[in-house]
Amino acid sequence: MFASLAHLAVWAAVYVTAAVICAAQLTGATHALTPITLIFTWSTALLAYLLDRVKLRDAWLDPADAQAHPVRYAFLYDRRHAARLLMAGAGLLSLASGWLLHPIAALATGAAVAGVLLYAGRPRTAGAGPRIKDRFILKNLFVGAGIAAFALLVLVLAAAPDAPRAPVPQPPDLLTRLCTLLPAPPLLLTLTGLYLTLRVYADAVLCDIDDEAADRAFDTRTLPTRLGGERAWRLAMWARLALAATLLVWPVGPFAPRAAWAAASAAGTVLLRWRRPPKIRDLVDLRFGAEGACVWVVLRMVG
Repeated sequence: MFASLAHLAVWAAVYVTAAVICAAQLTGATHALTPITLIFTWSTALLAYLLDRVKLRDAWLDPADAQAHPVRYAFLYDRRHAARLLMAGAGLLSLASGWLLHPIAALATGAAVAGVLLYAGRPRTAGAGPRIKDRFILKNLFVGAGIAAFALLVLVLAAAPDAPRAPVPQPPDLLTRLCTLLPAPPLLLTLTGLYLTLRVYADAVLCDIDDEAADRAFDTRTLPTRLGGERAWRLAMWARLALAATLLVWPVGPFAPRAAWAAASAAGTVLLRWRRPPKIRDLVDLRFGAEGACVWVVLRMVG
């Protein structure tokens, strides 16, 4: 059951949902974490990850995925029609919950789909240039920035549901009026976005360790293919620990969530490194959710 849910991207969707929860807690915008917000986040993430894994057509399936994850690929290929129906259902749920969240939330759903298609909508063909998925550094930075931007966008939409119905402000009041719609000060949102981008980047490096052999065969350039899996793992580990430490010195934002996330992230990093599983991806996805649950419990206890 655990493996089946992982193949169907359920845990990957949990990862993105945890990113939204983390952003809300770090910015003090926990009032935005309504059931509708979480349903919209999870369903949109599920749509995006299933689209990446089963595509819209059989001809667009990526042979690199078959080599990197043969068990997952075989599972999804045998159930590709059902998986695409699940993907369509996730899309409908995303649009419906998005409408309840904010009238323009469909733009976030569309952006998620466009991002997946831009990242690797089709397999790399002979003679074609590299996709974003194949480019060194940009591959993981695209994923990290995309998840961070999505998390912040969800918070803004959830915190300002009536913004589009308000009269359009005129310069020079435009920037001032827009800032009043934000769920947190611009500096705090910027720091949160940078933190999430780099955190997801480090996690993506770990996930690339599972794909090292296939990425070498298909000329997808990642840190594991350049440095080797062991060095990439150490680099990602120290990057996560450094990011956790930076949370303690931010000049803005509530301290309790920052301290709780710093401790949870450091503990999760050390625990995964200590366990050293042969396959990392699914545990990386679940780790973010587990850390978020721990932080929620701690904040409830101290709040």
